[in-house]
Amino acid sequence: MSEPFFHTDCPSCGAPVHAHSPTSVTLVCGYCNSMLVRQDGGIIDKGRDSALLEDFSPLQIGTRGRYGTAAFNIIGRLQMHYDAGVWNEWHILFDEGGTGWLSESGDIYSLTRPQTESALQLPPFDDIRAGFSTLDYNGKRFMAADVRRVTMKHVAAQGELPFEFNRDIESRTADWRCENLFLTTDYGDDPPSLYAGNTVKLDDLQLENLRTEDQITAGAGRLKGTRQSENCPNCGSPVHWVDGLANNILCPSCGSDLEAVGGTIELIEADAMRAAQQKALTLPVGSKGKLRGRNYIVIGAVHKEELEAQTAFDLMYAFKRPTGIVPEGHWREYLLYHPTSGSFLWLIESDNGWEIAQTLHDWPRLDRHGQPQGGDKLYDYGSRVGYAAGAFYWHVRHRDLTFHSDYKSGKGKIGSELSVNEIAWSRSEPASKREIAEAFGLPTAAMNTLSGDDRQTPSGIVWITLALLCVLNLPAFFYGDGEWTATTVGIAGFYLYNFGMASEDGAVPSLSRFLTVSLIVVSLATGLNYMFSNTDSSGYSGYNSSGGYYGGGFSGGHK
Repeated sequence: MSEPFFHTDCPSCGAPVHAHSPTSVTLVCGYCNSMLVRQDGGIIDKGRDSALLEDFSPLQIGTRGRYGTAAFNIIGRLQMHYDAGVWNEWHILFDEGGTGWLSESGDIYSLTRPQTESALQLPPFDDIRAGFSTLDYNGKRFMAADVRRVTMKHVAAQGELPFEFNRDIESRTADWRCENLFLTTDYGDDPPSLYAGNTVKLDDLQLENLRTEDQITAGAGRLKGTRQSENCPNCGSPVHWVDGLANNILCPSCGSDLEAVGGTIELIEADAMRAAQQKALTLPVGSKGKLRGRNYIVIGAVHKEELEAQTAFDLMYAFKRPTGIVPEGHWREYLLYHPTSGSFLWLIESDNGWEIAQTLHDWPRLDRHGQPQGGDKLYDYGSRVGYAAGAFYWHVRHRDLTFHSDYKSGKGKIGSELSVNEIAWSRSEPASKREIAEAFGLPTAAMNTLSGDDRQTPSGIVWITLALLCVLNLPAFFYGDGEWTATTVGIAGFYLYNFGMASEDGAVPSLSRFLTVSLIVVSLATGLNYMFSNTDSSGYSGYNSSGGYYGGGFSGGHK
């Protein structure tokens, strides 16, 4: 690390305090957490800062790395606590001069540097909408990806910061994305500050002096990725979580909202799950498996209700309050964690089968409508959290709303998930139930169901339905318009076969859904065939040998 630009002793505890950047304004004593502000060549003690939450980040003050060709050191840290979770902002100093920020949020990292773009017209903060607002910068169009208000009272600090830390200030920031490019606009300054950079992967930064396992053990008493277990303070049932990774936990037995603090869990809000929510998950939280060559732990599960797209949109933005909302279906999402690499994976279980999904670090290239270029639109739909269990790197709440848009991409699909404050993109591909069952050591039969009414349609049911369609229409074929009947039965049978059998992406409808659709299609086709059969029969009996028609359709016409 570079030689200190400024050094003195902490006026509170006497420990040495150093500043490595000439632009550092706030220093936090590493021994007593006193907040010190550089002023007139000296420092002023502003009182104690709140302690950092030990989140087991591999980064630390003193970590060195390289961003492109520019070497840097980490010299400070902000830990932002907000209503949906926690993220770290690491203050970095480049050897060539200048500073930047390495943001660590869940499994997404970005590195940005301050920009001096006086001519850039930024929109007012209150006008920015995640997923809708755009910003043109350096010939690229960026979309608002995350828009947040965070009170600094819920922020912890460490090391050197380039501004005076004031807990009465509300932080207002917006993150903007364009493929792998990343912008942050900070409206805490007047005029707002602009930071530009890229999403990054830690492996690409050539990092040195990361925290060792011994340091993590000494600081927190256990290693990152260790499974912890404790009884729920509300119902007493065992609760499992991955220590140091996810601090927001939901009891799988009673649904209580819990928070992991210092290796123990505290009750935020008690809840009692309905009996329907207590049914065993296909992959219970804590399950371990080896999927596509990697070992994973299931750390969280979310049960989502499918809503009609417009209904979800109206509820999210309070345009109107629809009444009598009935979910159109449901699915489950399982959050998987790989302890060695610290990476995440999602498994999606629906009545269409299983999918494996990952959050995209780099966004797809979007057109002017905000849709992926070259991606065929599949569908829009909404979701609402029914219940959740386990631990997550954000705060999952009952009835959280999301607007989904899916697009075809090769054998899988890419999709956006839009909430009021953020939008994210993910890529998913189908997985067979056999693959998931083998990965987690479950019998294949256990992978057939979401619930008792959501069994996947057996192929035998499809063939029985097709046979029934043919048998019901045999009289119409022989005694009515045979050509019409054959055409109708052929179209109906072709539709039912393709609807009931697995598609190329492995999608299979639920049994209840297939039976409902089959009843409608068979009834409609059969009814049409017999209606035309009766019409033809009536016309035939109205013809006599002496010529002309009587009865039936013509009754005299004009006088």
